[in-house]
Amino acid sequence: MEGIVRAMTEHPLVVAAICFAILLILYFLLKSLIKMVLILMIVAVALGGYFYFQYPESRPANFKDALQKAQTAVVKAFDRGKEACKKSKELLDKGNETYKKGKGWVDKGKTVLNQGIDKGKDAAEKGRDVAGNLLKRPDGDNKTGDRQH
Repeated sequence: MEGIVRAMTEHPLVVAAICFAILLILYFLLKSLIKMVLILMIVAVALGGYFYFQYPESRPANFKDALQKAQTAVVKAFDRGKEACKKSKELLDKGNETYKKGKGWVDKGKTVLNQGIDKGKDAAEKGRDVAGNLLKRPDGDNKTGDRQH
């Protein structure tokens, strides 16, 4: 143990390089956590500064009161979020039911449409020219176009 302490005191640059390398490795391993902590600290300082300068009379007397207020606010926000989550799940379930009912109507509509298509194909195969009958003019002229008066 004395040898390690003596080596550290005799070679401070080597110790500094080793500490730097260890900190660098830890930084890359915990980079996202460090970034999140730094961002939260900056936001907390900014909000605290804003409220300190804007509303100096309403700030809490001590740190314990401030934490208690923050805890109460967080619990209320969490409860509101839970309620919103429950309501959204209920609405999603109701929407799924409506979708299933609507899908039944769509399936019925597809069935009717397919039946109409089948009837049209049968009529075309039998030689019925429904569209041709619609284009016949009452005066007996079978040409299409405008009537000449």
